[in-house]
Formats: sequence, structure tokens, C-alpha cells
Amino acid sequence: MEAFFEGKTGSWGYDSLKNFRQISTSVQKHLRLVSTSPVYLTLCSALVASAAGVYLHILFNIGGILTMLGCFAGITFVMNTPPSENRKRLGYLMATAVLEGASIGPLFELILDFDPR
Repeated sequence: MEAFFEGKTGSWGYDSLKNFRQISTSVQKHLRLVSTSPVYLTLCSALVASAAGVYLHILFNIGGILTMLGCFAGITFVMNTPPSENRKRLGYLMATAVLEGASIGPLFELILDFDPR
């Protein structure tokens, strides 16, 4: 943390953000491994799919108990699919994310009704 607060008290510079010398070698190795696998891309895609589920609820009012149960079923499918079937697992994950977004869609609809900015 000291790298962020070099110099004046309470301020930090952009150069301290680019300073990777103080990151341990194990963390650097982990970051290299993660950058070669699409973990964050998959997480971002699931977030976009969840936002699409919220949008589908706002358009068609599809969120509720059935989408919540479908989300739990999708989680079960993802957990029980062998890791060798990546495409099938990714499809289950995206479907689960859409259902999860539709399940929390009523909450977002309430937020939009309360403050429609």
C-alpha cells in the first residue's frame, strides 16, 4: 500500500499505479495464468446476460418464482456438468445468468419506479 502514497501525505500519483515491482512473484504468476484463461471474460459475459434478463423482465414481466427456480436448476446443471464439456457449461451458465437477471428484475423495476432518472 505504501506504493500508492509515495511523496505527499494523502496523495498518490499515476506512476505508483504502474509500479509492478512490489507485487510478489506468486501474484504475478497468477495474473499471467488468469490472463491466458477466459475467466474474467466469462464473468463479464454472465453479467451482460444477467442485465439482459433484467431488461427482459422490464419489457415482458417474466421475472418471478419460476425464473428463480429455473435459476437454481441452472446452477445445478452447471455444477453437475463435467468440466470437459466447456461449451455446454457455458450455455448453462448464460441461461442461469439470464434467469437470475429476470428473477431480480422486479427489484430493478421497483428502483426505476421509485427514481426514474
